[in-house]
Amino acid sequence: MDGISPASGSSIFNEELVEEVFFRVGPAVVEAYSDLESEGSFVEITSGSGFLIDDQGYIITNNHVVKNGDRIRISLYDGTNTEAVVIGRSLAHDVALLKVDPQVVAGITPVEMGDSDLVHPGQLAIVIGSPFGLKNSVSVGVNSGVNRGLPSELGRLIPGMLQTDALISPGNSGGPMLNSAGQVVGITTAIELSSAKITQRIGFAVPINTVRDLLPQLKGEKVVGPPWLGTHSQGLKPLLVERLALPVEHGFYVTQITPDSPAAQAGLIASGVDGQGRPAAGGDIIVAVNGVPVQIGAEMTAELSRNRPGDAVVLTVVRGSEEMQLTVTLGNWPGQIVMSEQLR
Repeated sequence: MDGISPASGSSIFNEELVEEVFFRVGPAVVEAYSDLESEGSFVEITSGSGFLIDDQGYIITNNHVVKNGDRIRISLYDGTNTEAVVIGRSLAHDVALLKVDPQVVAGITPVEMGDSDLVHPGQLAIVIGSPFGLKNSVSVGVNSGVNRGLPSELGRLIPGMLQTDALISPGNSGGPMLNSAGQVVGITTAIELSSAKITQRIGFAVPINTVRDLLPQLKGEKVVGPPWLGTHSQGLKPLLVERLALPVEHGFYVTQITPDSPAAQAGLIASGVDGQGRPAAGGDIIVAVNGVPVQIGAEMTAELSRNRPGDAVVLTVVRGSEEMQLTVTLGNWPGQIVMSEQLR
């Protein structure tokens, strides 16, 4: 075989399938530019990607792509340029909904949304976007993991994130991550370098089901605010369980509670810290939200996010040796940013 092993001589993916997906979905993927006005002229400050979701001119992208702009520009697959308005944002999920004139995108087939709950490690991941401004670039990898949690601009975890080894670079942000059927399963959002001296990187995407759930609010509100509980807690780990002789091995140990927060009003108890800065004894352990067990941060954030500010949720709490139910009325996230009217 002239020194070529069967493994190295074969393709790791179906080239015809990826080509078909790229040429079918590519026209619905756009470049998004955010411009800042200064002394009567505009300066480009950020750029990224986005994708058309319907024939009404609605486009999904990342909030961080457009958050600081006085003007948003869109460049289509064929080079057509147009301006967009920001209809709604969710800072907690790093998602923004834009809108362009429907006539400008007439004839472009919108993306098809898939079901991100059906994504599993090992499945094909196809990413289309404009890394470093290189328009209409495609990369291929696999879905490496699901249900990851990464901090949003608010410092709150974005739940359910998808992890991929497909090459994602600055400029891909806001673009689609597709499955083998060409359906969007995520919005490429973040890259995490393993080391400053290592070029390997891990890519992440917001699950498309999150976007689908947010759409009604994004279309009707300027900023979609997440619900607020008002606790600082940490997932139970074996050493913490051992040191404090905790009665359960999974859940969230409450270490701090914001005064006058929903958690404080509901009577949750925080442990505080000892002289070494470690969680002290006596804190409540949250083990379920509305009857759904929670073991990692992304799970608790996801369950709370199924609700809106003002909704009541039932927390299952272990206090000492007793398990109890506490009803909490969720609040508005403090310091919620208001979107500029200029972008309406």
